[in-house]
Amino acid sequence: MTIGSRLARALVLTLWAAFFGYLWASDEMVRYLGPRTYWVVPFGCLTLGAAAAAHFVTLHRTKDAGPPSRSDLIGIAVLMIPIVAVLAVPRAELGALAVSRKATGAGATAGLVAPPAPNEGRPPSFIDVHFANESDEYAATLGIGEGTGLSLVGFVSETGDPSGEFVLTRFYVSCCAADAIPYSVTVLPADQIEYPTNTWLKVAGSLESDGEEYRLSADSVQTVSQPENPYLY
Repeated sequence: MTIGSRLARALVLTLWAAFFGYLWASDEMVRYLGPRTYWVVPFGCLTLGAAAAAHFVTLHRTKDAGPPSRSDLIGIAVLMIPIVAVLAVPRAELGALAVSRKATGAGATAGLVAPPAPNEGRPPSFIDVHFANESDEYAATLGIGEGTGLSLVGFVSETGDPSGEFVLTRFYVSCCAADAIPYSVTVLPADQIEYPTNTWLKVAGSLESDGEEYRLSADSVQTVSQPENPYLY
């Protein structure tokens, strides 16, 4: 390996370590990873930083001078693509457009997430309402039914109904943003205000069923800022 090749690899390792360090220090990792994979960020920062330091230390031992080879440059360019892609869209939150491109919580995608253990001590969530629609037993165990009080924070993913009805959604992230699954609840507002898509709302009210799904009949709808952590885990 030439000095140029080793130096180039050392610089790439340094950039990757710096990138992971940025995610770690800025808490931006919550936008890309789920809690189960947070460990990748500090691990990557420390191990890649150590590897970069080792490359720099051993530069003087390389006797073959010269620039990096073509294959080395191609490999380095490929390794840089993920960093460039993330930096190009540094705040790539999942929103209404992503919902339209992904399957909703129903169907094959739902199999990726096991139903949370029913617990009457906690308030129902988007995921609970979804599984309550799928299973009467689950709904009964959690105490979900007609008139159940519910308060949700999510973003508007679908609107335009003449009655003002809209769909409120929150993404569930297991590993990383790439495997995010949208879970939605249809909201029946008390007024006919039309909220633009991707507007974050806090909706409080009670559930009612049309025979196929539970919908949230809203007593209050409040515009809120996007939560610091926009995903469910």
